[in-house]
Amino acid sequence: MHLYIGVCLEQQDSGSWAANAPDLPGCEVQGSSSGEALARVRLALEGRIAERLGRGEALPEPRGLDELRATDNGAGEYFSVHMNLRHLKALARHQAGRWDIPDQN
Repeated sequence: MHLYIGVCLEQQDSGSWAANAPDLPGCEVQGSSSGEALARVRLALEGRIAERLGRGEALPEPRGLDELRATDNGAGEYFSVHMNLRHLKALARHQAGRWDIPDQN
């Protein structure tokens, strides 16, 4: 059970790096290096996918890298990130009922 999500990585004018997953809104991160940005976006993807699974929401059909390059406005490099759905489904089951807990602050 595997899912491959396209990620766009680009260097900002400030020198930092930004990474996002166009097919999963909300997975946008910054890092001081390209490696840090890729690691952070992977964690964001895992959390977002597990949350959607835990809520019973469908996952989007990810587009291939060629389609992302042709349709996305990002000027960066595109990578395919492997997600282990079996692991994320187990995480969603473990976190069941915790997704909608209101913030106590």
